[in-house]
Amino acid sequence: MPACATKIAARLRRALRFLGKTVEGILFARQTGHDGPTKGMKMRGRNWTFLSALAAASLAAGCAGESTPEPGSSPQDVTLPDPGPDGFQIGTDMIDVPAGAETQQCYFFEVPFDRPVDVHRITLAQNTGSHHMNVFRVKSVVALDGAPGDVVKDGECWKGPNWADWPIVANSQSSGEEDWELPEGVALKLAPREKLMLQSHYVNATTQTTPTHGKGLVNFYGLPEGSQTEELGTLFATNQLIEICPGNPAPQFSSTCPLAKEGPITVIAAAGHFHSRGKRFTMNSYSSTTGAAGEQFYESTAWDEPPFARGMSVQIPMGDQIQWTCEYTPLTEGQCGDPAKNCCYTFGGLVETQEHCNAFVYYYPRGSTDRNCF
Repeated sequence: MPACATKIAARLRRALRFLGKTVEGILFARQTGHDGPTKGMKMRGRNWTFLSALAAASLAAGCAGESTPEPGSSPQDVTLPDPGPDGFQIGTDMIDVPAGAETQQCYFFEVPFDRPVDVHRITLAQNTGSHHMNVFRVKSVVALDGAPGDVVKDGECWKGPNWADWPIVANSQSSGEEDWELPEGVALKLAPREKLMLQSHYVNATTQTTPTHGKGLVNFYGLPEGSQTEELGTLFATNQLIEICPGNPAPQFSSTCPLAKEGPITVIAAAGHFHSRGKRFTMNSYSSTTGAAGEQFYESTAWDEPPFARGMSVQIPMGDQIQWTCEYTPLTEGQCGDPAKNCCYTFGGLVETQEHCNAFVYYYPRGSTDRNCF
């Protein structure tokens, strides 16, 4: 049952208790003639007039802030509540994903405040079939851009160089809901009217399926104006040198990215990302001085629903990096990614024929900038 319907039902039950009779009791009174037929009918009229008015009021109160369903929407579509006066919501429209296809769409938004917003909680929700949903801050524009409210479908939305210096804000690779409350005293800081891009990738083919259509929503819950917080920093890193080729019995690739450039930092959340050839994804700290791998702080063995690990408190000394490693299942006979590249699966966004090895890390303090390693 939708949240607003639950609220309405609860109000109606309270109303019936207030009236001192249940609906069944009213019907019984009518059938037996108890209290007289005229009085019973008048009582019923007063009750149902009252309940009708209450239901209308309940609809207004209980469903306040919830959007009207789009034409063609499904009961399985994800929904999120109103994030309150200090927050805001962004999302996609309904995304058509024909059988055998995958699509990636880029939606542009503007932070709807004329003051900075300190976000302490982020909730992401997606219909089944999503491969990922990423939210970026828009920085240097190469060939991908749009005014608030615009959407770019496929085309330039597939090309990673278009967002090479766009810091990640939030991401999810799970169907359903991902809800993240930042540690007390830490907040994602968004500038007044800052431009954001939400990227949604849906697949309806052999590796993943979309039973209805795509849809994604993101809630940003803000703190009251004037709150004092440490700023959240983010890292988005990709290893574009991967090649999973026939005949390789143990495909594995590692890369590093500088993280603690300006001082020690604390990692509080992380996620890994690869496609269906992926077998194991790990992350650990890495000493820039000795070249030694530090303690592992993330592991995933699920390519389609990789965990978003949170609640961490991983200390990274000043000058050190993070290292991420992707292990892949050896290709079986007949598997072929790109025929033009000896059937290797090389770096790219297409789930069916390409591969990824991407790391997402959330930490504080942010320092002067977020981190991107492409």
